[in-house]
Amino acid sequence: MANHATIGRFLNSPDWTESEKWIIKWQFRLLSDFQTALAGAIARADENNLERLRRGFPIQVDGFLQWNTRDLGRRLREAGLDI
Repeated sequence: MANHATIGRFLNSPDWTESEKWIIKWQFRLLSDFQTALAGAIARADENNLERLRRGFPIQVDGFLQWNTRDLGRRLREAGLDI
């Protein structure tokens, strides 16, 4: 499991987008209550509702899609984050 210093290095790095950093916070339970509920809604949304959520929360939806349908998890692990 990653420690606080490692997570902080990723969150403070300019090499990662805000969407990617949001996923890191989500995976390590560093989001506020609202953001945690939002992550749950995004994860459960069908395609139509995901597009609606994207209008208000583009960073979060983009991060989720990178995590869920692309290679964000692999890239983070390759960069040294045990996620």
